[in-house]
Amino acid sequence: MPEKIGHSIDGIEEYDNPIPAWLMWLLYVTIAFAIAYWVLYPGFWKGATGWSQAGMYENEVKEASKKYASAASADLSAIIHDPSAIARGQEIFAQNCMPCHGADATGGIGPNLTDNAWLYGGTPEEVVHTITNGTAKGMPTWKSQLGPKKIADAASYVLSLNKTK
Repeated sequence: MPEKIGHSIDGIEEYDNPIPAWLMWLLYVTIAFAIAYWVLYPGFWKGATGWSQAGMYENEVKEASKKYASAASADLSAIIHDPSAIARGQEIFAQNCMPCHGADATGGIGPNLTDNAWLYGGTPEEVVHTITNGTAKGMPTWKSQLGPKKIADAASYVLSLNKTK
């Protein structure tokens, strides 16, 4: 039986019990893992592996740029004059853009989209960029709500409106 430490409070005596062996081994393994992790991966220094979050991010951006850059421009040029894409874009416009640009896209809160004066550029890529990222003067970003396919359809409809009035 373990020894008593020698003091008691309210009749309760404290014993000098050792820490369980499994808990001590868990502590040792945790310390070893922390040291190995600190040596291999960066914290306050470069780390033995040379890995960094910034480097990982840059690699993923490069891969995504290669993967999606050519596909986006090819898809956009293919659907600009596609009647089904324009019809889908008209539905998207009616649901999301009409409150600001008007039912006939002649303006309101937002600018007129039927003339040939484009505030943020009239090329297909610029129209997609404007729809995707919005503008500083009040147009919201539609990237997360619509996604690339619907944005391309909406851009094809907006481009079909150019110089109609």
